[in-house]
Amino acid sequence: MATASGDILTGSSASDLRRQLNQFLQGTSNGGPVSYDALSHSALYLLRTVPVARHAVLEHYSMSFDDAINTNLSLSERGPWGGQDPEVILRSQQTALQDVTGVLLSFIKSNAEAWAPIVSTWALSLLGMVSTKYAAKRGVQHSTSLNEVLQMWMACPPAKMLIEITTECFAAMVGGAPDMCVDALLEASVRYSPNFDWVVAHIGSCFPRTIITRVLNCGLKDYCTSSSDGLDKDMANNRMKVPKMASVVGILGHLAAKHSQDIRKALMALFEASLHGESQSNRMTTLPFLLQLASMSDMLLQILTSDLVAVLSPAVVNKLHRQFTHWKRAAPSDYNSFLNLVVHLIAKCKVGSCDMINFLLQTAIPQEDNNGGEMPLEEVRDTCIEIMHILLFELQRGVLSKKGNGLMGDMPLLTGLAAQVEALPGLLLSSRGNRIPWLLKLLTYTALQAGENCAASILAAVVFNSQTPQQLGAFYRLKQGIELGIPTVTQCVLAQIFNKLESTAASLPLPSTPLHSSAAPEINVLQAFRNLERIVCVEQMKIRKKAFSCSTIIEGLRQRHSVLCDFLLSPDPNISLCALRLMTMVGFPQDLSISLLTRLCGVVTVCFYSSLHLIIESTGSLTKRNRMTELCMSCIEQLSCIPFTKSLFIHYLVEGAVQKENCYLFGGRCPVTAVINSSTSSGNTDTVSLLEENRQQSLSIALPRFHSSVYHGGVIRQIGKAQAPHKPLPKHLVSKNCLTFTETLWLCCRELTQAVPAATVDGTNGQKEEPMETNQPPTNITQNISEGSARTLGCVIVDVLTLDSLYNDVHWQDPDFRRVTTERDTLVWKRLEELPVLWNVIQEFSSSCVFLYYLSPVLRSLMAVMMNHLEVSREGFMRNCPKQCEAAIKLVYCLTQGSWIPSPLSNISELFPFVSPYEAYLLLLGLWRYIKEKPPTELEKDMKSRTCEASHMFVITSIIHANIDHMGHLCPRFFNM
Repeated sequence: MATASGDILTGSSASDLRRQLNQFLQGTSNGGPVSYDALSHSALYLLRTVPVARHAVLEHYSMSFDDAINTNLSLSERGPWGGQDPEVILRSQQTALQDVTGVLLSFIKSNAEAWAPIVSTWALSLLGMVSTKYAAKRGVQHSTSLNEVLQMWMACPPAKMLIEITTECFAAMVGGAPDMCVDALLEASVRYSPNFDWVVAHIGSCFPRTIITRVLNCGLKDYCTSSSDGLDKDMANNRMKVPKMASVVGILGHLAAKHSQDIRKALMALFEASLHGESQSNRMTTLPFLLQLASMSDMLLQILTSDLVAVLSPAVVNKLHRQFTHWKRAAPSDYNSFLNLVVHLIAKCKVGSCDMINFLLQTAIPQEDNNGGEMPLEEVRDTCIEIMHILLFELQRGVLSKKGNGLMGDMPLLTGLAAQVEALPGLLLSSRGNRIPWLLKLLTYTALQAGENCAASILAAVVFNSQTPQQLGAFYRLKQGIELGIPTVTQCVLAQIFNKLESTAASLPLPSTPLHSSAAPEINVLQAFRNLERIVCVEQMKIRKKAFSCSTIIEGLRQRHSVLCDFLLSPDPNISLCALRLMTMVGFPQDLSISLLTRLCGVVTVCFYSSLHLIIESTGSLTKRNRMTELCMSCIEQLSCIPFTKSLFIHYLVEGAVQKENCYLFGGRCPVTAVINSSTSSGNTDTVSLLEENRQQSLSIALPRFHSSVYHGGVIRQIGKAQAPHKPLPKHLVSKNCLTFTETLWLCCRELTQAVPAATVDGTNGQKEEPMETNQPPTNITQNISEGSARTLGCVIVDVLTLDSLYNDVHWQDPDFRRVTTERDTLVWKRLEELPVLWNVIQEFSSSCVFLYYLSPVLRSLMAVMMNHLEVSREGFMRNCPKQCEAAIKLVYCLTQGSWIPSPLSNISELFPFVSPYEAYLLLLGLWRYIKEKPPTELEKDMKSRTCEASHMFVITSIIHANIDHMGHLCPRFFNM
């Protein structure tokens, strides 16, 4: 610098120097009139030629920059002032400032080591001063963000020149003396903050990595210096002595928007250096320094939460413990303050809160299998346990105090946990030991903080994921704590559970075959149903123990039969079984809608027949089939207590029994159908439907309506082949199925004097599925068939067996009239022959005169067919016509049970094995005439009052007398001996 000035002086005369100096002194001291341009020229001349005058010259230019900035900021507030045009003044100032800026930049480039520290200190101080001085200006004070303030100052040319000078100084100093420039920046930031923040933001964005690293190092250095008196002093007091901490946080906060990754790397590098550094002071103060930064900035806390926790392995934690051992022993109170700071930061942790909790749990109670790695020391585990206890206490106090005041305060840790609520229940269910009560408290506080929806999500997740009754016990403990603050959480839990189940049910494929498909079970749905069963069992047990009169859970489940109904049609029989059991356990309210009742009846009926198919399709499933069938019967029994459902079940059960998919279960056979099989030479065996072929024909262009265009007869060389019938079932299975079907119909038709209590199922073990047991034996149920059910059953059987309603009058015409209805009667006979289960139903329910009254058309057709056959038969005995003989015996039995024929007329079935077909015809003809003479009624009292007169016994007497040799033993059955 001396060389440069010496060269200048040799070319300048002493008189010029004296003149410029006098002019500068006169202008700056107001000793005489000196123009602005002349004064600026003299200052610039002295700056170039007289280095020792730099401080005076820079001070002068400080005022010049100040005036220029004031003029720029005032230009928008006022018009022309002082009789001078401000634009002219501003132009003159900017010209002079551009000259000095160019000179300073040339000095910095030519000799940065000498000029950069001086110029940077002057420029930073000047920027801080003008930023503070003009902070109240209208254009500044209304700026709402740092970016707006920065843009406003950068739009001011004098301020932009100062920033340009400062940036050039930093660019020159960063490589050689970075600490010096960063220290100057921090000092200015501390002195002029927050008005100086825009300067820091601009410089930091120009040199992000260097500024971030040096700012952290300077902050740590200052922190260590303030703590150099020893760590035995109060940490809080030491932190108060760190004036640069706020400035460090402010600078990093400004740079976080665009340079967060650089900040993240710098923080972690500082932490890694403390682990391997040689300085004892740095090793002991780096972590407190980082935590102190985190306590002052949420952004830094977020970085430390996500990154620092990830590197805190057991080995690192043990190393940190060894570093702090001396401090803990020397100053226990300070160490406790440090722990309180840690707890405070954890409570403020929002992002990565779940990882933080998981780290504390893993460190406090490590898993036994750590893959052979280093385990946390016992002192480290004790410290984490202490932190957990303090943290839970603080969370409890915060949540309960907010709840008590009716205010919902923001607790960041709980808010972060609520955002990751799906992970916490799984962590709870997989934990053991002291982790469980900690997680229960955390989940309870999280639910109380976040509200009803979050609480319901937690409880619903426990229900879906619990695998054992012990895990499900967490549901009750959580529910008990949450209900203290959210009493209505149970209904919301059920709503969420069934919303998920409903969405799952919507994705299930509709079963085109009975529900014995070998589809893969949905584990979550199945487990949810089993857990709901366990919960219902506990609720019922509490009710039996008089713990409370009603259960909110059971009442809520009763309102969600529509969703359970969908799962009865699941391809997985296990899910169907669980849904049916749950539906039966909770019972059915009386206020169900008509549409839902109709749907329930149809679905339960389908489920009933599907249970009968299970034993046919899979071996070894008899127990499951029995359980499912019994549950269906119990469900039908409960639903039948609602009057509307009786007739629906009767219709659905009878119509289901005669369908071709189910009739073989009861020993029946469906009509043989034909399918068209392709047997062409190419070996194609695809099935072709004539119905579909004709539909395709109907969509084509209309042709003249002759026979070849009206009907498509198929493809040449395709022949109809009879479909293979179902393999007949063993007789014991057919008998059992028929008995089950009849018992189910009986449950629908019987008349109850009191509502049947809801069945309960022992669901304490989700894997153990016991048959259902009723609460009380049905001792208070009469064995009578209700008139409405008997009427419905009779009409349904008539509709099934008769193809039309013609001649379905209940009254019997003359016997000769059967000649008119021969074809119709024959079809009824064949239909009943294909569906033998209906014979069982007719026999079992024949004791109801109402049932037989409406079944009269079918009984008349059966008797007509038998009479037509026996009248022309050439067999020697009626027993040689086994079908007719058996049917006649059944028919007489039914008529006797229904009181249509009195004694001794009702005993004629005992004569059938000994009489000829024509004699049997005469006996049936006598029965026909008796029924025509005394037509049936619905009144049981009138039916039972009927008597048999002598005229009705004439045919019987004649037949017995004619066959007295082998019918003599039957005389006491017909005559009063």
